Amino acid sequence: MTQSRRLTPVIALVAAAALLLTILGAAPADAGSVRTYRVTITNLTSGQPMTPFVVATHSGSTGIFEVGSAASPGLQAIAENGAAGVLAAELGANPRVGDVVVAGSAPFGSGESVWADIVSTPGARKLSVAGMLICTNDGFGAIDSVQLDNNGKTRTLFGFAYDAGTEINTEAYDDLVPPCDGLGQTGTTNPALAEGGVVHAHAGIQGGADLVPGVHGWTGAVIEITIEPLG
Repeated sequence: MTQSRRLTPVIALVAAAALLLTILGAAPADAGSVRTYRVTITNLTSGQPMTPFVVATHSGSTGIFEVGSAASPGLQAIAENGAAGVLAAELGANPRVGDVVVAGSAPFGSGESVWADIVSTPGARKLSVAGMLICTNDGFGAIDSVQLDNNGKTRTLFGFAYDAGTEINTEAYDDLVPPCDGLGQTGTTNPALAEGGVVHAHAGIQGGADLVPGVHGWTGAVIEITIEPLG
């Protein structure tokens, strides 16, 4: 005679869980894995050359900058002098940063792009980028602490111009770095121009000295950022 069998409580729970996952969908298998993204940055301005951009993945408790707070030495270095390597080294020494890369190797102009591949680890799912607007005293284009998705879709974001608050905006060629119209004269911070302010939205080119709003100015976003998941 064949005996009927009952599922034990444990087996019943497993079966129920399996059914629930079938209905709702299982959690992603790579929820804790390393992910790679290709980040492409395009210059949207009509007359602002830009430096190579620093790209970083990090935790939610850190970032490249914070509006209303003083710029770090690394941010000051890139915003005033285009020193991407200084900012990259500063971020690389931060234990809350997962990966840091520099996109591009030379200044790039209107409509041009630079890109880099970057890794995101389980504790570093935020993305930030920053690069200098060369025809400014201490202006930079950036996005900060964007959440990296894992849905396999490419995203396009827009970054705006910020003022590091570290140097007075003289807009004079003698105080700007090359290659602003090929006439930049400085590659180091000038203590005489120290502003002692905080990071804030850039007011744009005012035309007070050598810079011309219609040539070096901008309206709205200054960079387009495309984030493409690679795996």
